[in-house]
Amino acid sequence: MTSTSNPVRIALVALQDPAQRRVVVARLTADGVRVAVLGEPVDGAVLAVDPGEAVASVQRVEAELGALSVLVCDAAPPASARFVDTDPADWFAGVQRSMFVPFALIRAAVPALRRAGDSRILLIGNGWGAAQLEDSTARAAVQGGLVALMKTLARDLGPDGIIVNEIALPARSLDQPALASALAAAISYLAGPNGAAMAGQILTLGRGGELRP
Repeated sequence: MTSTSNPVRIALVALQDPAQRRVVVARLTADGVRVAVLGEPVDGAVLAVDPGEAVASVQRVEAELGALSVLVCDAAPPASARFVDTDPADWFAGVQRSMFVPFALIRAAVPALRRAGDSRILLIGNGWGAAQLEDSTARAAVQGGLVALMKTLARDLGPDGIIVNEIALPARSLDQPALASALAAAISYLAGPNGAAMAGQILTLGRGGELRP
């Protein structure tokens, strides 16, 4: 079901990198989207919500702005370390901490996204590229988990009018301003009406490289 009572789209942006968060908010705002951010306030965002409580944050967005229709989130990478030198409990704890924020936000946001209709969940990660980095078994496990989460959510939530995709950033980038701009453009496209043509896919940013499934 598509909501027609609130034509202005509402987005919640939860990105770890301050520069990316700032550029993404500016792009979505320019698109006419009302944006809330998780964490510190950002110029252009009309609301900043507490990162410590996902359910309460989503509820506040709905109460103050309206029907949430776009969720953008990423996962903080766990620390780099050689697999054989890492305590197993520390390895699993790092992976769990990284996955918790996107998992908790998506769980909290799905009821709101269902009510809005024609909604988007956009996961931001590195796709399979993290596996190319040294000492990255924990980080690569998180990124692989995000890919699997995106793929299965796209299947499970599609009938509810929620389109799920991932935007994969290069694991290494020397031009961070250009990367933030490219990310914002990709989010703008996938969050907009044309983004409905793509579901359960990884949109990879950059200038080529290894092709992976």
